[in-house]
Amino acid sequence: MDPNSSTTFDNDYYPVLLQNKGLFTSDAALLTTKQSRNIVNELVSQNKFFTEFSQSMKRMGAIEVLTGSNGEIRRKCSVVN
Repeated sequence: MDPNSSTTFDNDYYPVLLQNKGLFTSDAALLTTKQSRNIVNELVSQNKFFTEFSQSMKRMGAIEVLTGSNGEIRRKCSVVN
């Protein structure tokens, strides 16, 4: 969620974040540790952002769906059924 490119899928969130213009408290939290700030600085690169995003999507696609009694769809996210 960034105000500069709200209809485009890009890495603009990260430069905006480095300008301290994040929308949420959780955005600002990404700049509070050296480790997370380094990640934000890396993702300012459009190429790095798309490389990391595509790798993440591949990992997500490899997650097996739990079915039957192995999985659970919660009626309320904060409460175990």
